[in-house]
Amino acid sequence: MTGADRGAAFLTADRGVSETVGFVLVFALITSTIAVTFTVGLGGLEDAQLAERDDNVERAFDVLHDNFNDIGRDGVPSRATELRLGGGRLAFDRVSEFRLNDTGTETAIVEGGSITYYGAGDTRIVYENGAVFRMEGNDGVMVKEPDLLVGDTIVYSLYGLSPPAESVSGDRTVLVVAERTDREVAIDDRTADQNVTLAINSTQATVWKRYYDGFDGVTTNMSGPADLTVTFAADDYDRFVVHRTTARVEFSD
Repeated sequence: MTGADRGAAFLTADRGVSETVGFVLVFALITSTIAVTFTVGLGGLEDAQLAERDDNVERAFDVLHDNFNDIGRDGVPSRATELRLGGGRLAFDRVSEFRLNDTGTETAIVEGGSITYYGAGDTRIVYENGAVFRMEGNDGVMVKEPDLLVGDTIVYSLYGLSPPAESVSGDRTVLVVAERTDREVAIDDRTADQNVTLAINSTQATVWKRYYDGFDGVTTNMSGPADLTVTFAADDYDRFVVHRTTARVEFSD
């Protein structure tokens, strides 16, 4: 074998080694890319799906809010709202309480109850006393405001909810059925010479505080026996009217 032949053989052998190493490197790169994409991408996709699910529930709670307003404002006897759970949990919570005291007429009204959807992580969507909240842990935002008119006349709407709603979960669609049990003008104080106080016990107290802090003549306090105390100052209004609505809530398929 001449020197030229031996050189050609070495070049051919080197080329074979280079092609094998190159194939292994490219295959390893493709495999690692697929693994990273699957791990990171799938987790991101799942997070996006959960966030979209909670957004859809929030929109359903907007409809729930409007349906309860139909019961309170217009006296509609009942309303049903469709809600897809998507793996979350829907519960009726009894922990919230709203105590409205009008010292001028020595009248006290106590109502409570909330409807809560437990979504991804610490996310909760809550309907409570005419408002809708999106909570993350102990803080959040009010996405739908309650019925409240503040001016020379204050018109306050108080909503009370009662069972037999029982917690439901899974990947199914449920109907939130609300049936009116009472609707009345509970207070119509035209003298308005005394402050009216509202004591709130609620896991949404911090968000309620931010809401009431936006009104003139209304002060808030979170250091009393209640989670939040709201005071409507008599010097800032001439008349205080309370519309009270109570409803029986049930979850059904």
